[in-house]
Amino acid sequence: MPLLAAAAEPLRDWSATLRADATAFHDAIAANHPGPVNRLDPRFTERNDAGLALALRRAANARDYPAYLWAMRAYVAGFDDGHVAFDVNQPVPLPLRWPGFLTTLDGAERAVVVTRADDVALPLGAELVSCDGIPAKTLAMRNVGDFRGRWSLFSQRASTAGRLFIDAGNPYVRRPARCRFTVDGRSREVVLQWRDLPDAEFDTRFAAASPRAHPEIGGTTLPDGTRWYTLSGFDSDPMGKDAKALVPLIASMKADAAGLAAAPRIVLDLRGNNGGSSDWSRQVATILWGAAAIRRLPSDSQAVDWRVSPGNLATIDGYRSAWRAAPDASPEAMRWGDRVSAGLNSALARGDTLWREADEEAAAPPTDITAPVLPPKGRVYVLTDLGCASACLDAVDLWTALGAVQIGQETGADSLYMDIRRVPLPSGFAQAIVPMKVYRGRKRGSNVPAVPVHRYTGDMRDTPALQRWVASLS
Repeated sequence: MPLLAAAAEPLRDWSATLRADATAFHDAIAANHPGPVNRLDPRFTERNDAGLALALRRAANARDYPAYLWAMRAYVAGFDDGHVAFDVNQPVPLPLRWPGFLTTLDGAERAVVVTRADDVALPLGAELVSCDGIPAKTLAMRNVGDFRGRWSLFSQRASTAGRLFIDAGNPYVRRPARCRFTVDGRSREVVLQWRDLPDAEFDTRFAAASPRAHPEIGGTTLPDGTRWYTLSGFDSDPMGKDAKALVPLIASMKADAAGLAAAPRIVLDLRGNNGGSSDWSRQVATILWGAAAIRRLPSDSQAVDWRVSPGNLATIDGYRSAWRAAPDASPEAMRWGDRVSAGLNSALARGDTLWREADEEAAAPPTDITAPVLPPKGRVYVLTDLGCASACLDAVDLWTALGAVQIGQETGADSLYMDIRRVPLPSGFAQAIVPMKVYRGRKRGSNVPAVPVHRYTGDMRDTPALQRWVASLS
């Protein structure tokens, strides 16, 4: 039976499915995540246990797929960690309903109507005050934040703001019935008329409420000589789409060393980048600033500790096999994989729970340390959006430490737990996403975003407008 059909099967015992997957999720975290053995995070196990307890209570009344899905999402949200996740292999389309309008956050973080059906009397820009007596911000936290997590981050609140008035069958929230808005300085009460929201229309409406650019990876030279490199993905799979675009792009940057050095400005465009492997950003940094400059930087963190488990070791060994089979795999990535695999193997044999990774710069042979590099004469800009996280944030940290200037939007954020692996759950159609390592003493704290020097308030999807704005920066 296909996974999609299996997930949607009406005869499935969803109560049992939720109990089994939530328990397996809990156990995967306990066995593979650094948190349970991290003395600097003493309440981690408490959070994991509390999430499971809530999911099991909800399982008693779970009768359908939405009850299962939203219970699992609430469990995961309790970790407040973008690297702890629950992934459905083939998501089941949920019947969506809306009241004929969606809201977004404006520059003052007010919920305002951003898109609406023709028969809705509310004008665009109407400000939401409350629903059923609940203030707008409290409503958003209860109905969206409790199932998405990391609600303290502006990037999370802004990127999910469009979901406030989307009914996706969540049985654990109360759908608003009567809301109060401010229109032209006057209060207006509206009785919500919920109706179906077809999938095709959802895409357009939600894009208006939570816009994000997803440009293709590539490079271009603007008429004034500016080098603009779009780096919208850092996936580590050497045979994946990102790698197939990044390898030739990085080769073209190496070949254009003189042009890069003389360019009036260089833009490293991270719009759409959700992370992946930090090796890509190090390769770019080596081209622009040189390996010597990278090695002179103080370490970004004091240490890295890996959770020791057979599953985590198997994940690293899987990376190594994939890299060995790929003709363009990074030598640095392969050396890193060999080093981590050897360390986890030895720690596993000793019965250790954590293994400390040696500083990668100290361990790496200085093969290209004296390679001549022409440093850029022009300013290097790092363009970020709200979704930048994980290895995307690593890129921002590295490039700005080397002298680049962050521009665009405030980024997302990550905890100190990094490098994920996937663990299949008993249902057969879902996976637990579990971090394997923890940073010690990282300069950028846990769930702290990177803030741009120059903020862009326009539409991040409008590349020509962005290019004109960047040209105006001094």
